Amino acid sequence: MKRKKMTETTSPKAVVLAISSEWRELAEAGKERSNHIPSWSEREEEAADVIIATLTYLEKIGCNDIEQLLKDKVEFNSYRVD
Repeated sequence: MKRKKMTETTSPKAVVLAISSEWRELAEAGKERSNHIPSWSEREEEAADVIIATLTYLEKIGCNDIEQLLKDKVEFNSYRVD
């Protein structure tokens, strides 16, 4: 089955659904080598797809500095107690 490509006209909601789909694929991925990129495991490849879809979502909703957001979130999480 051919994957649907995200384009500039893809809605943020559709991108969220794509993220969900990628998470399901990650949950089912194994330790064995990927058929698509043999130098990586299925888990690694699918985790990369989750990241790519999530970065696409952040861009879609107008995040101006994704790198800084990630740095700020990592720092916040390091002090979080809940």
